Amino acid sequence: MNWISQIPSILFTFLIVTSLAVGGATGHVQSGAQGTVADSEIFEEVGDIVKIPVRVSPHDTATVNISRKQYSAEVTATDQDGDGQIQIRINTFETQTSGNPSGYSVSSPDHLREVSQRGDNGLTEGEYDIAVDGNAPDSTLSLSSGVFQPGQLHTLPASEKITKTNVIRNGSPTPSQIARGDILIAEFEAEGIMGVGRFDDPPGNNGIVAVDSTVGTKTAHTVQVQGEGANTSFREMRISYDNAANELPSDLVKLNITHAGVDSDQDGQIDRSFISSIVNVNTNSEGIIKITTTDQQTVSGSETVLLRYENVTNPSRPGAYPATISLGPNRIDTTVEYGPAATGNLGNGLNVKASTTSSNRFVAPLPFKYFTSPDDDRLYVAMDTSGLNNVTRESISLRLSQSRKEGPIAAKKSATNATLVEPTANMAIANDQWQAGSEPLEITGTTTLAPNTDIWIRVRSGTDVPSPWIYHYPTSIQSNRTFEADITEDRIEANEPVYVSTVTRTGPVGPEEIVNVTNRTEQN
Repeated sequence: MNWISQIPSILFTFLIVTSLAVGGATGHVQSGAQGTVADSEIFEEVGDIVKIPVRVSPHDTATVNISRKQYSAEVTATDQDGDGQIQIRINTFETQTSGNPSGYSVSSPDHLREVSQRGDNGLTEGEYDIAVDGNAPDSTLSLSSGVFQPGQLHTLPASEKITKTNVIRNGSPTPSQIARGDILIAEFEAEGIMGVGRFDDPPGNNGIVAVDSTVGTKTAHTVQVQGEGANTSFREMRISYDNAANELPSDLVKLNITHAGVDSDQDGQIDRSFISSIVNVNTNSEGIIKITTTDQQTVSGSETVLLRYENVTNPSRPGAYPATISLGPNRIDTTVEYGPAATGNLGNGLNVKASTTSSNRFVAPLPFKYFTSPDDDRLYVAMDTSGLNNVTRESISLRLSQSRKEGPIAAKKSATNATLVEPTANMAIANDQWQAGSEPLEITGTTTLAPNTDIWIRVRSGTDVPSPWIYHYPTSIQSNRTFEADITEDRIEANEPVYVSTVTRTGPVGPEEIVNVTNRTEQN
C-alpha cells in the first residue's frame, strides 16, 4: 500500500477530529446560527446599567458589537445554561472611568469570554448601533443624560422592620410631618446613578472614613467600629494607618477630637459620650493614634464606637489602604479610602446627607439604611426616628447629591424635608352618655402616627369600687391619618364614669376623656 497517496485523506480526517475535540472542550459544538438582539430599541441614562438581551441557539456563543463614531466595543459570550438567551450588562459609568475594557458583564450563569473596546471616553450620550455576529445592526441603544426628580416622603409605623419589601412596597405617602418613633422614608427618583453608586460596598461602611476624600486635602476622619461578642471593655483605643504603601495621613499631631462615644441603637448618633473621659492622645509619624480614657468603656456586640477627629491631611495618592482599630486587646482590620471612588458615602461622588435644623447630630457616615430599585431608577433611604430626642418641631433633611469634579457625569441633587412631631392622637366621642350594653360608643379621631399603625382605645374604670378594670379595643390608623371605633361592652356597670383614651405599644398618645355610663331607664 502506498501510504504517501493516502496523506490528503488522513490529514482531512485528522482535521475533523481535531476540530471536534476543540469544540468539545467546553462540552458544546457551535451550531453556526446567528444571534439577534431581542429589543429593537433600548433606552437608558448615562451612569446607569444597560441590559442588552440577545437570542441565540442553545449553548451558542455570540459576539455583540456596540458602536458609534469614535467608539466601539465587542463582547463575546456563551449561553452557558442552554436557555437560548444571553443578557449583556454594561455599566456605562465604568466604561468611562475604569480603563479599557471595563464595565461589561453577562448575567449569571452565562459566561463572558472576551471584551474589546476602542475609544477613550466610554459610553456617553448618543445613539449606538448594536449588531450580532458581524451582521448588519438590528437594534439601537440611546443614552441620555439622567435627571433627579424632587424627593418624596413616605412613612412606616414604628413597629415595622426596615426591610426592602416594607420600605419599597408598604410605605405610605405622607405630608411633611413625621411622628417621632416612626420610620422616615425618602424616595429619590434619580436617573443615572445605578452604575455610579457603590451600593454593595459603599465607602461610608469602612472602619475609617475621610469626610472629604480628596487627596492631599485637610479634613476630618470618622472611625466606626462595632463591638464583638457580649461585651468589649477598654480604656485605650488605638487607630493604626498602615504604612506599607508609604501613604499616610499627615498632621496627626494636630488632630482635634470632636466626637467620641457609643451608638447604642445603630442610628448614627452618639448615645453615650466618653469625650470628657479622654485624658491622653498620643500620635506619631508612623500613622498611629492612641487614645486613653480615665474610665473603663464598655460596648456590646450590637453597639458601635464612633470617633471623629479634625485637622488630618489625606495622603497624596488615591486608593484603598489597610488600617486597624483596636479597642483594648481586640483588633479589627479595616480600610480607609481616598480619591474619586471614595467621594460621597455611597461612592463615586454619590452622597446622601442626613441633618437636622439645629445641629449635625449624625456622626456615622451612613446613619440610615438604603435600598435600590434599578428598574424604575429609585433609591430609597429609611431612617428610624426613635432616637431623635429633643428635636421636636425641627426639620429632618435627607439630601441626595451627585458631584463630579471631572468627566461626563453632571452634578445633580434632590432633597426631602420632614418636620418631626410628637406622636399624638386627638379623639372625638359622639356620645357623652353611654348605654354600654346596648349601644356603641362612637369614637373618631386624627393622629400624627403613620398609616397602618395599630392603636388601642383604652377604657378604664373611674372608681376602685368594686375593683378597678381596664379594657382595650384595637383599631388601626387609616391612610389619611384618621381612626374610628364603635365599642359595645356589657361588662361595664351602669351609673359609673369611665375614662377613654388612645394608646400604642409604647404608651398613651392622647388625653383621657370622661364618659358617663347609664342604663336604659335613665336614658328614657
